[in-house]
Amino acid sequence: MKKRNKLILMAIFWLVIVAALYSQGLITTDVNKINEIIGKNPFNMRVLFVLLSTVRVLFFIPQTVFIIIGSMLFGPYVGFALSVLSLAMSQSIMYAIGRYFQNQLLGKEFLEKNKNTMLILKKYGYKILALGIACPVTPSDLITLSAACIKLNFKKCIAIIVMADTPMIFLYGFLGTGIQGTFLFKILAIVAITFVSYYTFVIWNKINSNLNEKDKTICSSIK
Repeated sequence: MKKRNKLILMAIFWLVIVAALYSQGLITTDVNKINEIIGKNPFNMRVLFVLLSTVRVLFFIPQTVFIIIGSMLFGPYVGFALSVLSLAMSQSIMYAIGRYFQNQLLGKEFLEKNKNTMLILKKYGYKILALGIACPVTPSDLITLSAACIKLNFKKCIAIIVMADTPMIFLYGFLGTGIQGTFLFKILAIVAITFVSYYTFVIWNKINSNLNEKDKTICSSIK
């Protein structure tokens, strides 16, 4: 499938979802209306949130957006649980795409463009997977795709992804909550996120820059 056709299909799918939500009155900036909808259908709203937070990977929407939205709608703790669930589901989708449909959906261009990322994962294994997921400035969806392309174990990948991303989901959750008395938590969350982002990004860049020519020859064996 050509890249243009993929984009058209994704755009159509996204418009269908938006139209369905709008017809049900779920697209609104009125906080009172949102709370009223949640109060009437708490289970349905949670299911809808998990669904949207899962399929967002098909439209390249960062998970952080839904983490903050989930915290605003359901509170930091319920939002946290829903975000962790949707994380496991969304990354399972990305793993399936990378593992079984890489030639049909990703193509050789993806493999060539991200060969360094796959090489790092191939050389350092699950430790670097955890590092890439924990780093907020690296795209977790891309990391999962790359891990699948080099055929890392599915169960181990998802378990490591959830464990590595759970602390960041918890911290981001406090940035979206409207509960009183959490101002200090928000400040601490921002400091912690900034520190983790900087530290993990420095390590990732150091590993990436230290790849030697011998290591890069391994790329030719990645299918």
